[in-house]
Amino acid sequence: MSTAKATQLDGLTKVLSDSFILYMKTYAVHWNYTGANFFSIHKLTEAQYEELAEAIDEIAERVRALGHETPISLGDVLDSGDLKEMRQGKLSSGMMLEDLAKGHDLLAKRAKEAADAADEADDDFSNDMMVGRIGAHQKAAWMLKSLLKG
Repeated sequence: MSTAKATQLDGLTKVLSDSFILYMKTYAVHWNYTGANFFSIHKLTEAQYEELAEAIDEIAERVRALGHETPISLGDVLDSGDLKEMRQGKLSSGMMLEDLAKGHDLLAKRAKEAADAADEADDDFSNDMMVGRIGAHQKAAWMLKSLLKG
């Protein structure tokens, strides 16, 4: 396998793992957020975890279509991602939103790196997929940050 292809697969796997971690964190906020904006944040996080679930499946299927395995266990996901789990009772509701926003910012950066690697490997499909992820994560981060200003 060429270096460009290996770098591309590493990038896609990192985006996949971090997306799965962020998915779980988003679900945790959906279940555990309390406060004046409960209903709107409950609905926002529901929309965000549903969007992440679709993206996770598409990215995983792309890795498999390229002939490689995806992470199998939660340990594999945590080992290959950069995001860290949330810990119960450690974050206020505002801190949870801030953590999600930072996660989306990181994933936008990782998706850019993966898009560049896919471009180097002449894989237009993966590049396009990652460019779409950049926009999705930037939008999600903007929405979360806007809630924090209120």
